[in-house]
Amino acid sequence: MSTAAKGFTELQLQLADHIRTRGQTVPPADTEERRLKVYRDLFYNNVKGFLDGGFPVCRSMLGEEQWDRIATAFFKEYPHQTPYFLEISAAFLDFLNTGYNHEPSDPPWLNELAHYEWLELAVDVDPSDKPEGVQLDGDVLTGVPVTAPACQGFLYQYPVHTIAPQNPSPEPRQTALVVYRDDDEQVRFTETNPFTLSLLALVSANPDRLTGLQLVETLLQASGMEASDAAMAGGCQILQQWHQQGILLGTL
Repeated sequence: MSTAAKGFTELQLQLADHIRTRGQTVPPADTEERRLKVYRDLFYNNVKGFLDGGFPVCRSMLGEEQWDRIATAFFKEYPHQTPYFLEISAAFLDFLNTGYNHEPSDPPWLNELAHYEWLELAVDVDPSDKPEGVQLDGDVLTGVPVTAPACQGFLYQYPVHTIAPQNPSPEPRQTALVVYRDDDEQVRFTETNPFTLSLLALVSANPDRLTGLQLVETLLQASGMEASDAAMAGGCQILQQWHQQGILLGTL
């Protein structure tokens, strides 16, 4: 690299560091403050705008001052790599889980609420399409059940779907949620339980193409439970309910 090119690269890095720290480091020499402020505000507001849109409940629950503090820490400290705006939400979630120094004033459910909001966005923009050959009116008990193309289940330690200004301090409660995109391309969720989350995982990863009945029986056996008529009926009812809700598209 030539001396001139090296010098230009160093100037770029100095300017980037100045923008990232929102003016806390020295800018390149002979750079007008008015222009620097334009760039500082432009870059930060652009990133924060995506955070505002991706995590509206977190923002409203924390308030502008606390939310701005966390957004600034993310902008300043996280080693951004992706050029894709849609990946900012995933990067912010990673920052909360691995790089953010939580303050005592941060609510204990913050990371989980952020994950839930990210999950809604991830399901909404998931490019997956329905597989070919799905029988939408197939019997999910005697056929091989197929989940909606964008469908994820997660187990939280707080009822994150209930957090709102009217419910700012929920008690810890293990909460199993399924977030999915239905046949009308609408993002929806349903509350379930850890046992049925395991059933959803079996349906999603079904290399042996087991029928719904076989999947329920497999789960009961793996859980050390007897495949009684009552237990089988409970599992079958869940599969049929999921089919009605759109969590299951149909069968192969």
